[in-house]
Amino acid sequence: MSRERFTSVTPGTLSWQIMLVVFAAAVVARLLNIALLPLEPEIILGEDAWAYWNNATALAQHGVFADAPNAGRMPGYFILLAGLHWLFGPSLFWVLAVQGLLDAVICVLVAMIGARLSVSVGLVAGLLAAVWPNLIIMSASVLTDSFFLLPFTAMLYAVLRYLESGSARWAAWTGLFLGAAIMVRAVAQYLPLAMLPLVIALPWWRWRDLRRGVAAGLAFLVAMALPLTPWLHRNVTQFDSMALTSQGGVHLHFWVLPSIYSITRGVTTTQAQEDINANFDTYSAARGLVMDEMNVFARSRVMTDFSLAELSRMPARDIAQAWGYGMGLNFFFPALAIDPRMRALSHPSFASTSHLDLISRVTSYLQEASPVYLAAAAMGLVFAVVASGLQLYGFILLARISGWIALVTAGGVLYFLLISGPIVSPKYRLPFEPGLIILQAMALVDLWPWLKRLTGGKI
Repeated sequence: MSRERFTSVTPGTLSWQIMLVVFAAAVVARLLNIALLPLEPEIILGEDAWAYWNNATALAQHGVFADAPNAGRMPGYFILLAGLHWLFGPSLFWVLAVQGLLDAVICVLVAMIGARLSVSVGLVAGLLAAVWPNLIIMSASVLTDSFFLLPFTAMLYAVLRYLESGSARWAAWTGLFLGAAIMVRAVAQYLPLAMLPLVIALPWWRWRDLRRGVAAGLAFLVAMALPLTPWLHRNVTQFDSMALTSQGGVHLHFWVLPSIYSITRGVTTTQAQEDINANFDTYSAARGLVMDEMNVFARSRVMTDFSLAELSRMPARDIAQAWGYGMGLNFFFPALAIDPRMRALSHPSFASTSHLDLISRVTSYLQEASPVYLAAAAMGLVFAVVASGLQLYGFILLARISGWIALVTAGGVLYFLLISGPIVSPKYRLPFEPGLIILQAMALVDLWPWLKRLTGGKI
């Protein structure tokens, strides 16, 4: 693979016609998906979606959250939903339709990022994003993930422009988009720790200009703080906490620990949670703690201390096994598995089989799932395997062009896989789907001449 394959056309020159084609293709795919969805609250508003919906309704009608004491979520998605409720009323269709339009913008951004390699890669990446299952499925859910991806993908584009120019202006845009993304989901809150040193170091490394790097770092920090400062001020004044959310302890207590217990002790997640709750009651009683009398941030700190104490007593091998198991599944898990139409089909509960080994889990699914579910799951698995092979090939191409950009890309993927850890869902792959799409586009562009020769020029 030669570098010239991707730089034969001037990067960054996507025409508005190409961007319009990508946007239109993405909008059609998402509206078609919505048209085929049963728009019933019982189906669409699963898991945490009811909490987002109810809080948005209360915010639109009364200007306050329905559960004001609960600071477990960032407010960005609540504000979007409240605005849509104010404009259209509590309509699932309009919420999903607007999210589909925003997701189509993400596809254009993916094309713009790919175009920094070549126009061909940008076009292919944009069209792939337009029909990418995980993007389409998550855009039709009332969860934070799809909306988070909009400022996050914009941040990726700004990062790429900063890497090219070292401009403080692009460093500021990077910080602003990152701050906006964190306001939607706190999952990205640790990225600035890694990004700030890189922002400062780049101008020195490429142009031996440290002052330029310091200026860019300052611009990055100030811009990132703009959307976050009001929320942090609220948490400090109301809860005496510098944390963005009170979700840390809850996440460890109700998600991480049960997942690890289930995998390493061979029990269901329900049984694991019961054991953890019993241990926590003993832990808090021994310290004279009355959880109901604490604010949510104080309770989160207690849960965090308890969970870390529990983890410290586990063999490192068990934790690594659970984390590796979850990371592997999150990378390869077909997105179709979380589609509400798929979940409505007869199949075993994923949580109820989480304590089984891989062979036993597969056997359970083959025996208990409906034929339609198995056929759809098989299609999703084949797509995932083929896509992963192309993405690996694309990563090799990227490493040949720029080893350090490939290293940063791998680091970003690893960051989100480590954050999700043993908690399994294709939605946790969403933050790095743009990167995977672009890698796949690179592979397809590189393989296209070979495919034409293989078919005698018939394609």
